[in-house]
Amino acid sequence: SLVDANKGTGGGKDQLQVIGTTRKKKTNASSASSKTKRERDNYLKNINNNNTTLQQVELPTGNAAASATPAFTFAAPNAGTSSGSFAFGNTGTGTSTSSFGLLSVPPVTPRTVSASSSPASSKQATTIASSSSSSSSNNNTIPTDRSSSATAFESLTKEHIRPLIELNDQINALTSKENAINATRIVVAGDQSHGKTSLLEALSGVDLPRGEGIQTRVPLILQLRSATSGNDEHATIKIGSSVFNGERISLDEIAGKVREYTNKIAGDGKEIVDDPIELKIYRTDQDDLTLVDLPGITRTDRRLQDMIQNMCQKYMKPEESILLNVVTAMVDIPTSASLMLSREVDAAGERTLLCVTKVDQHKEGGLAAKINSAIEDMQLDPNHVFAVRNRTQQENDDAVPLDEVRQLEKLDLDRLMDEDGDEYDVAFGLGVGALSKALVKIQYEQIAQTLPKARTAIYEQIDKLESRLDKLGTPVGDATACRAKVMHCVEASISELQNEVLGRATASSLDLDADGILSEGASFGLSLTVDDLKAERKKPCKDSNGPILSAKKHVGGFRFELQVYPQRSEKKGEDDAEPPRNVGCFLRIYAPSETEVKSMVVTFSVVALAGIKCFLYDISEKDFSGQIKEGGGWGTRSLIKESAANAIAGPVKFEASVFVEKLVVEQKEEEVDAALLCAQLNTLQDEFVSSLDTLYSNHYFFSSAFRKKLGHEVSGCRGGIGLPGAIAPHVPVNILKDLRQKLPDVVETYRDRVKEACVEKVDSLVDHHFESKLYPKLNELISNKCTILFDQQEDKLADHHDLILEWEESVCSSNHYFMDTVQSIRSSLSDEEEDRPAYLKQLSDYKIKLMSNEDQRLVDMQIEIFAYWKLMKKRLADYIIMSTCSELVNKPINIMLKPALLEATMSRGDKELVKLLSADATIVQKRAELAARLERLCKARTSLEEYDEKMQLCWFAE
Repeated sequence: SLVDANKGTGGGKDQLQVIGTTRKKKTNASSASSKTKRERDNYLKNINNNNTTLQQVELPTGNAAASATPAFTFAAPNAGTSSGSFAFGNTGTGTSTSSFGLLSVPPVTPRTVSASSSPASSKQATTIASSSSSSSSNNNTIPTDRSSSATAFESLTKEHIRPLIELNDQINALTSKENAINATRIVVAGDQSHGKTSLLEALSGVDLPRGEGIQTRVPLILQLRSATSGNDEHATIKIGSSVFNGERISLDEIAGKVREYTNKIAGDGKEIVDDPIELKIYRTDQDDLTLVDLPGITRTDRRLQDMIQNMCQKYMKPEESILLNVVTAMVDIPTSASLMLSREVDAAGERTLLCVTKVDQHKEGGLAAKINSAIEDMQLDPNHVFAVRNRTQQENDDAVPLDEVRQLEKLDLDRLMDEDGDEYDVAFGLGVGALSKALVKIQYEQIAQTLPKARTAIYEQIDKLESRLDKLGTPVGDATACRAKVMHCVEASISELQNEVLGRATASSLDLDADGILSEGASFGLSLTVDDLKAERKKPCKDSNGPILSAKKHVGGFRFELQVYPQRSEKKGEDDAEPPRNVGCFLRIYAPSETEVKSMVVTFSVVALAGIKCFLYDISEKDFSGQIKEGGGWGTRSLIKESAANAIAGPVKFEASVFVEKLVVEQKEEEVDAALLCAQLNTLQDEFVSSLDTLYSNHYFFSSAFRKKLGHEVSGCRGGIGLPGAIAPHVPVNILKDLRQKLPDVVETYRDRVKEACVEKVDSLVDHHFESKLYPKLNELISNKCTILFDQQEDKLADHHDLILEWEESVCSSNHYFMDTVQSIRSSLSDEEEDRPAYLKQLSDYKIKLMSNEDQRLVDMQIEIFAYWKLMKKRLADYIIMSTCSELVNKPINIMLKPALLEATMSRGDKELVKLLSADATIVQKRAELAARLERLCKARTSLEEYDEKMQLCWFAE
């Protein structure tokens, strides 16, 4: 709000009052806007030559005063002089405060003005009070000491805003490579030549690069900070991606250095590069702000326009960004390219700010109406809209100080507002000072609102990166370490393989299912050592939880966290007495993203060891599914009671054992069998026996077709050696030989499938223990050796199987199973039809008696061949399965594999072995990238913790 107060003791000139957002003009006398250039220069000279005093008006009491920003007034040394006085400041309450005024003025010596001063002084105080609140001006006085009457917002600025902004800047810098993490930014965007550079010069008080074409070709992170004194004014500059602390320069060197650093990053041409420059400026009476200046959007080069708009969209899109759009008063405001981008990423306009520049070049009048129209059309918050006057090109050439430009701004804004008529609304902010103060407040509120989200994102990203880095492993080292690594991997692989054959599941084989998710039966431990429990219990705490210490373990995508609370309070009793502060312990479980946990029953126990003392807590079969969804856990508030905890001196070790009893998660569409090797082999055995049974069904042996085949064989041998009517003994032998023709294929299929299952299981364990992604050369060597070994064993086994099939050509047996089967079938023939097996339905004793002697003999042969085939199948299945298990499973896994793997690796020279255990170049690069990202995030976490500790100590001191 701009107020040109009465000049002189008795008034006589026009006076402008601000009531709410309506500015009423009382007289038609000429104002400062009608001065000629000479009169204006004399006017400014008069102000500078006099001992003008900057004074603060005490704000109204009550809720309005609690959140209002101070208003200031220029008062001439003597109330009776002709020097003008005017008031300006940020008025209003709460977050919806309208921002007005010019605050970027040089500091001067405070002067006491009593409440009983001349009429002019009284009017000044009354005018300012009316602009600060709707309260009566009679309750407002002008304090005698500016520092002693600092408002709540000023106090907040000194004690809280600077640390919070510094913390936010650190978070932005350290998380710049993390797309999932965003902190507050004030993004300054606008079309080329719309006055963005001049606005930033006005806000910062320094000169920035100027010239033809695009001067801002990389993002400029402008960190404005208030210097303690004029002697401490300076700046530091660095490339944002550099670890260099920054080059210290004087304020006069800034423009040249920014241009120099820009050329380092983007070259001397017109290229646009998204690698920010960080410029930190320390200047007296500077508002603490951090701005991100983006290249001006050009419309002459389509390629550059697309590049700049993409860059602007990247910085503007995060919900944490504040969008400060700079638009010249000479254009149709809603058509600004930056405003259109803002509407894309912030349709509601909640984060969008508008600064209308070059208002002094708006000659046709109606500026206020034009801005109000833009506010209404774009549905912007008037408190987020400002009109400012930039330094003109002539003033740039003449090197007019920025302080004088601010005073000229007041005159031009006053003139432009007067030209809009007798009645007009000023619902938006006027002047660079109002914009600066509003940005400080908006920035502070936005940081306070978004910092918790950024904190959570940082902690989650650290966990993810740690998990990914763990999977990439660490460099092994020298030859001795490599040999130890290989020995450990071989031992682990063979041991787990042997356990799988025996059906003894290990943790690593049960922890993960096929999709990498934790499965039932997983068992593991967590450990946490508190070096000094007594010191942890003495730390200040603001709530019943106190500080939290934790140990984490990632198992199958789940994160298990053992949390220890050195000062966990029990719930208050009925007498509301102060609850004891015990040592609590809880287990919290975090599920992988996009995994819905239906049920997760866990049993765990925790033991605390403090010297010879032991504290134990058990919890059985607790369902964590609800706690996982709500972020809670199970545990105890009193693992160590307060009295016992106070007596403990020294370290305490907390050890927890976890067992997953039951786990039900949302199943994926495709599931892969992840059974143990013994289960897979058992399934293959069943399928092998089943395949033997399906070669010829029971019905086949008693079918008419099979009887005709037998009759054909018998008739072809009739008349040979033997008793009359007897069947030649070679006939059933030939029939059985014909039936055996399909057996070799079935046996070979079974043998191949067993070898395939063993090789796949060995490969999976080798991939796991030998870390195939990290050490592909070593993994290839081990895998090839395993494959060769199993191929050799399969060849030996094939010879054994051929021999077994050859044995079966001799039709003989002393096993009673053959005659038992024959007698069983003959006995069934005398049973009723419904009691006989299905394949004997067409036969019975009665039907057989009606047959000829030759047909009866054929039925007897059918029964005997069927009985022998069943005996042969059982015998063959046993021999084939036993030999297969011996040659393809037991011998390789229990006897041959370990020596073969050790010989293939340990026999190599040191250099070759180290080379085998050297990670792939892509893995090395990925590990380095993850480590660098993790280091930056850990620094961000440390900054957050240091800030928390600092604020906690401040709170504790209060």
